[in-house]
Amino acid sequence: MKQKVLKRLGIGLGALLGLFILFCIVLFLIYPAILRHIHRIEAPGIDSMEIVEIGGIPQALYFRGRDVENPVILFIHGGPGSPVMPRLHDFQFAWEDYFTVVQWDQRNTGKTYFLSDPEVVLETLSFERILYDAYEVTHHIRDRLGKDRIIIMGYSWGSVVGTVLVQSYPQYFSAYIGLGQLINLRDADRASFELLLQAVRDGGNSSHIASVEALAPYPPDGPFEDWFSQFSEFRSWQRRYGFVSSGGFGEAFLLLTSPYYSLREKMWSSTTRYHMPILNYIFDDFDARDLDTTFEIPMFFITGEHDYITPPAPARDFYEQISAPIKAFFLIPDAGHAVMHYNHSEFNRVLLEEIRPLILER
Repeated sequence: MKQKVLKRLGIGLGALLGLFILFCIVLFLIYPAILRHIHRIEAPGIDSMEIVEIGGIPQALYFRGRDVENPVILFIHGGPGSPVMPRLHDFQFAWEDYFTVVQWDQRNTGKTYFLSDPEVVLETLSFERILYDAYEVTHHIRDRLGKDRIIIMGYSWGSVVGTVLVQSYPQYFSAYIGLGQLINLRDADRASFELLLQAVRDGGNSSHIASVEALAPYPPDGPFEDWFSQFSEFRSWQRRYGFVSSGGFGEAFLLLTSPYYSLREKMWSSTTRYHMPILNYIFDDFDARDLDTTFEIPMFFITGEHDYITPPAPARDFYEQISAPIKAFFLIPDAGHAVMHYNHSEFNRVLLEEIRPLILER
């Protein structure tokens, strides 16, 4: 009897192992291949992953669009160190009939991370270096696609780069679109901490209350690098109480089923620790309110209603202060910080029906 039980147990475990292996094959190989096939792009479009020397090191650019005559968007991702390229299949396909979209993995990020020694690249990291990388990427795109001007779409940390880029070199750009526009991260985190603290107290869990109260005052004074662990704990509590995305199966599924990243690249899809100079700059030095408020190109802001990392109110205040030939502010309901991943129908309506006609008119 004991042998029969053990035999059945072995068969059951073997079956489970077989199902797990089959699931992994489907997840890592079959489903991504199906996605790539369904969304393949042929002439007169472009579907091209390219490695280009930018700022003295090789960097990855991915061009996708169904007609190369369409306007071009350069997407500047956030993080720092969090590429959007591996998750583009969640939101970008709907844009590709109307725009050529270029995804760029910044230095020490995503595909670009594996093309150089990250420790060596870390020594080169600064806001000025990333800004000039973006300038070089802009010129490569203009030459590659024969465009005088392109559109910048800056997301989160990318909105810092994008805003300064279009103000510094307006002659190369036809519009700016800010997603999760970053104004001042210390102020944003201070307000978000108060919301988190109230939510934890309302929840009534005494150990949670004690842990979050122990973070106060948050954010603390002093250089960001000195309180990075406190920042990480704060973000962890935000995820636990639903103030920022908790990742989970949905985001993991998006990453693991990416047709555009290898398994190794998926495992290193976020490389925050190799971007400490940029994190220091964001927390200690950057404030969009210090910028000149005059812009020579159309300026558009798309913000999630429930964005607790770059809240809507400071972005709207900044928007009200700026002068531009055309400007518009859009609040997407039922959306968080990564606004392009939420409420796709409303986001795409804003981009394609509200913003695109205004860009084409110029």
